Amino acid sequence: MDYCRGQAHFSSGVHSNKMKAIATKLTEKYPTAVYTPSSTCALNVSLASGMALTGIQIVMSTFKKIESFFNKSPSLQLELENAISIFYQGNEEKASDLKEACRTNWTMRHDAFEVAVDVVESLLLCVDSVHDNEDLRWSDQVTHNALEISEALADFEFVAALVVLKNTLSFTRAFGKNLQGPKIDVYFAASSLTAVLHSLNEVLDNIEVYHEFWFEEAVNLAAALEIPVKVSRLYLRKHRPEAGTEIQPEGYFKEHLAPVVSQLIKELNNLFSENHLNALRYLMLVPAVMGQLKFNMSEENNVEMYRNDLPNADTLPAELHCWRVKWKHRGKVTLPSTVHETLQLAEVKFFPNVLAFLRVLSNLPVLGLEDADGNASRKRFQM
Repeated sequence: MDYCRGQAHFSSGVHSNKMKAIATKLTEKYPTAVYTPSSTCALNVSLASGMALTGIQIVMSTFKKIESFFNKSPSLQLELENAISIFYQGNEEKASDLKEACRTNWTMRHDAFEVAVDVVESLLLCVDSVHDNEDLRWSDQVTHNALEISEALADFEFVAALVVLKNTLSFTRAFGKNLQGPKIDVYFAASSLTAVLHSLNEVLDNIEVYHEFWFEEAVNLAAALEIPVKVSRLYLRKHRPEAGTEIQPEGYFKEHLAPVVSQLIKELNNLFSENHLNALRYLMLVPAVMGQLKFNMSEENNVEMYRNDLPNADTLPAELHCWRVKWKHRGKVTLPSTVHETLQLAEVKFFPNVLAFLRVLSNLPVLGLEDADGNASRKRFQM
């Protein structure tokens, strides 16, 4: 573990809390093993999966069922596209965009929750049609799976949680997308986290107002789906109201979904510690990033955490200056744009401290692995 420079864990629900506790312990004992999100998963999906709230986990488990269901057969995918055409008859552009999205693993995308809200009516129509099986096209297993998804979609708890996720995670969508983009986008994303957290804290400070808007949106969506606005049956069974009283849906969902914002803020702070952000700032060593910064890179940065990784930390300022000058005067050539490309340069060995930092960056789970052509790899380990 002394040589570990990054850790990422993907788990859901109650298991997520256990993994976070382990990650915290590891970081306390090994500060250089910074806790980061994984490059193989969209940040918003990872953030939602890690929330141990019943409504949120209902959404995420339903997403898994949807993905598995439509991946089984092109005919099911076509059935969904037909349903989209029905609901968006007057908006061919929107229908085309949704069909294109649904041909991907959209439940794992940065905009998964926005897509889900737009397509949920079509989804419900599709799975209901498959379950009815009037033309006897589908097997018993397929119709059973369709019924499971239909029941989940027609639950107001799912609808309310989905709307809250869509609105809350809209603040982190661009940030998360940039983390999986070109290295210059990752570099600037590290600087934009403060603004993201500021926006989320404003939402938290005015959660009463936001909750009213979100609940109204959820009620309207439920009306479009023709499902009742009511408290979960399982909750009512465990928490029977006193005689003459009734648990109101708005109060229930406010209590159970309002923590989404505070949990999101907490998780972002955990995933993007100051040590993690300092490490990402060294992406300025990638020549193409330097070029985007007009070579105005700082030659002073926090090196204490990685001092033991540097062959000669005392010469770092001078070495960074030489590295900057080297690339500034290369003329009109294509600059290496990834950590991998930069590590392949023959001359990088003459900059030992720079080389050490690049090796640290190449091991951060938040930065996608790249193949020999610089293409991002989806799998960090080959099993």
